[in-house]
Amino acid sequence: MKVLALTAGRKNGNGEILAKEALMRVEELGAEVKMINLHDYRITPCSGCESCTVKFTQKGEAPECVYRGKDDMELIMKEWLGADGIISVVPAYSFMPAGIYRVFCDRHLAYEPNFHKQVGNPDYFRHRVGAIIGNGGSTRSWMSLTLECINITLLTQDIKVVDQMMVNRAPRPGQILMDDGALARARQLGENVVKGIQNYDSVGFLGDENLGWCPVCRSNVLSLGQPHWNEEGFAIECPVCHCGGDIEKDENGKWKFVIQEDGCRKSMLDGSGARDHFFEIQETMRKYFQNQEQITEKKKKYADYRPASIER
Repeated sequence: MKVLALTAGRKNGNGEILAKEALMRVEELGAEVKMINLHDYRITPCSGCESCTVKFTQKGEAPECVYRGKDDMELIMKEWLGADGIISVVPAYSFMPAGIYRVFCDRHLAYEPNFHKQVGNPDYFRHRVGAIIGNGGSTRSWMSLTLECINITLLTQDIKVVDQMMVNRAPRPGQILMDDGALARARQLGENVVKGIQNYDSVGFLGDENLGWCPVCRSNVLSLGQPHWNEEGFAIECPVCHCGGDIEKDENGKWKFVIQEDGCRKSMLDGSGARDHFFEIQETMRKYFQNQEQITEKKKKYADYRPASIER
């Protein structure tokens, strides 16, 4: 049993302290642990070339990034894909996860398990669980999209999120050490990851049951439903796990999000939503290649237009 903690904050900062607290508990329960900080590695930002998607949608081959072997991404992903449990520990910057984590996750397309499964790549047929620790110096309202954004990056990697926590009001390195409750919560999160690995088929969410609107993924964000690729959407849907339903008042007059009977048919938690996305990409790619000559001709107008820029 292997558990990897991936951190995206400063070295020896609050995030690393929380990650280590969780890993100490994981290690006590008999698992092998590793921790990496993204600041120690070189990751080239995704250029949007889409060579990985062309490869698996048009050629039926396993997707592969054009930067493979040119930076440290492959080194990190070897550990990421080889772990039974992932703990992502990321600070909040202006409502969202730190940019370095986004740079890392933008390169995930070439490694998405559901895409590799469609082309029969056996290396990606494995179960993994995950947990999230978000941290920052302000109140939760100033970190409002952090857990949700990180959750999405794990779901698209076919990782079942069994726990998530947000620690706030601790801006300076080591300040979290004044919060015994947060440290204890991180230890529990580590324990929940081990429980999730041991009971993957039956395990659900093991964290705070009162966290978020969505009863499926615990996201605190909802959106008005939109049509899906091949069908109508829901009245209200969770933009993280893609489950849908509507909001209703309970017996105490409080609003709650209620998943409709077939509201999990596009769920990211069981891979059905990601599988559908494979065929969506395949179809849109096909339309491009069918009209490539016309598109190339129309692009000349924009290639020839050169607005002023900044001189270096």
